[in-house]
Amino acid sequence: MDFDGLNISGYTGERCVLAVDGDALLHNAEYIVKKTGKKLIAVVKANAYGHGIRECVKTLSGIARLFAVATSDEAGEVIACGARPLVLSPLSGAEMQKLEGTHAAVAVSGEAEAKEAVKHGLSVHVAVDTGMHRYGADWHDVGLLLRICDTQGIKTEGLFTHFACADCEDTDLTYTQMQRFDRVAGVLGKRRFEYIHCANSAAALRFVPSGNAIRTGLALYGVNPDFCGAPLKEVSRLYAKVLCIRLLQDGESIGYGGAYTASGIKRIAVIGAGYGDGVPYQYKKCGSVSVNGFICPLVGNVCMDCAFADVTHARVQEGDYVCVIGGEGECGYRAAARKTGNIPYGIMTGISARVKRLYLS
Repeated sequence: MDFDGLNISGYTGERCVLAVDGDALLHNAEYIVKKTGKKLIAVVKANAYGHGIRECVKTLSGIARLFAVATSDEAGEVIACGARPLVLSPLSGAEMQKLEGTHAAVAVSGEAEAKEAVKHGLSVHVAVDTGMHRYGADWHDVGLLLRICDTQGIKTEGLFTHFACADCEDTDLTYTQMQRFDRVAGVLGKRRFEYIHCANSAAALRFVPSGNAIRTGLALYGVNPDFCGAPLKEVSRLYAKVLCIRLLQDGESIGYGGAYTASGIKRIAVIGAGYGDGVPYQYKKCGSVSVNGFICPLVGNVCMDCAFADVTHARVQEGDYVCVIGGEGECGYRAAARKTGNIPYGIMTGISARVKRLYLS
């Protein structure tokens, strides 16, 4: 699917829509697997980074071995698609109980969690803290790691860690974490684990990490991590309908607080997406949209349900759709993040649940 040639009005009459290209998602997954030669654990937490967890799981079910999530409810979404979830965040006993009787795997960092997982018949991925200091058993504490692995009745399916700085220019900590993880895997015995994984998107694309699996999120959805230049395909764009067009005379203002005042006669499009849909409020000072090949600045304060674009010099009419986030240049996810002091992850996951997801393949 070529987004640049897409006539979104032919698909929907929605106020705003996130168009998702399943073919591009699959292309990115296949590229990463081919490049690394490792098993794919697809990260689909936070509603598949805003793209729709069930549709993304279905699209990737033929290539991903596991689907990584953060909560028991997200795991339930994966299970409903007939796929296997791996819950990376710590779970309480009550949350593990919700997964009892399923084929879910959970991450554990200590003996109590391991015993709880055994109690509910869940497979385990042992989390190792090699330097990020978020979750996981300390890599120094080999005794604890061995006790976790030797818990009576446990199914130790995986061993993993997470890199803190794989997308940073300085690679020292990443290489240190790799070395620590390799030592742990060597001591525990690699053969006891079906999945040994440490590489997130940045590590999978920049380094040659150890283990037999990779755990990727951002790159799947078409955005390169910093210092990566992989030939990924764009997976999504946020479009908004032009609800109406206002002609402002010189000196007239528009929107809350009269934050924008026209200098000369201006043609303003009221577009059907606001901060309640995921358009950053900071866009009131720096946002822009793509309108039939023209880049048009947003003006005035972003509203909850709409925003205003100066289309004085653009070819546009009511009912047309504009691209608010996506594509190359000033409207892309990276540009949106840079201009608003955010990160691409935040822009993606910030697109709200009320925005209709349109799956193009």
